[in-house]
Amino acid sequence: MRTVRTATPRRELKEFVRSYAQREIECDGAGFEQPNIASLEHILSFDFCDRTLMDFPDGQSVLLPRINVVGSQTLPSGCARFSGRFSAFGIFLKPLASWQLFRIPPGGLANRDIDGVDLLGKGMHSLWLALAESKGFAERVRVAEEYLLPFAIDALARSSIMKSAQHMLRHKGAVSIDVLANHTALSVRQYERRFADEMGLSPKLFARITRFQMALDARRISPGRTWLGVAHEFGYFDQMHMIRDFKNLGGCAPSQLSEQIGDLRPWSVASPMTLCDLSEPPQQLRLRK
Repeated sequence: MRTVRTATPRRELKEFVRSYAQREIECDGAGFEQPNIASLEHILSFDFCDRTLMDFPDGQSVLLPRINVVGSQTLPSGCARFSGRFSAFGIFLKPLASWQLFRIPPGGLANRDIDGVDLLGKGMHSLWLALAESKGFAERVRVAEEYLLPFAIDALARSSIMKSAQHMLRHKGAVSIDVLANHTALSVRQYERRFADEMGLSPKLFARITRFQMALDARRISPGRTWLGVAHEFGYFDQMHMIRDFKNLGGCAPSQLSEQIGDLRPWSVASPMTLCDLSEPPQQLRLRK
């Protein structure tokens, strides 16, 4: 039994927060696994019951901390393993928010999982306690936003490189690196070097992951769409080009990946402020506000 709830942020936080999500999992028998895939969002993750075991490609298995910060991922990176009972709340931050809110360059989080208290201080533990004591999802969203709002008021401006990354996001990754370099008054080589320093990945890879995750989300939100139609909409040369990209960034073909990742991208399986039972067809049950 798995359920996920999602909520969109209030107006003052829309620049920084993609979504809030809560998952409840009751595992029978051996439990299940959920692969990690390439992604640009950063996640502040809070576990309240059993903890997640992460299996990495090098054979290591690590029990994740109850307060975990997940950075952007540039490649498939193992899988999370669940057994027992899980209750978790996640704040999904947009790719530039770690810098604007917390003064942490996105490149410093790329391909990393970090203890939230070690990274952001003891305030993270106080936030975990307040979330754990909250009576429901709506109250947890309120607690999270009360924590984030002071940071948003004092947010840093984006650098020219970050503005170019935002431009890529707005255009679904379909941009020219030469044009972006020209707009930042840098040579292509200088632009690529500075982008990698600030963002933790090359501009071409950032654009590829942008297109990949937007294509995946679009198909999961509207499962009646064909993969061929998705390929055309998001600028792939043909369907085989999209399949190769999905295998490189997600680890398997599009149809398999859409089924395997479960609630890893929660906004694509549950409408905001609705309950979605992942073992049944989505239900449209409004939460009380």
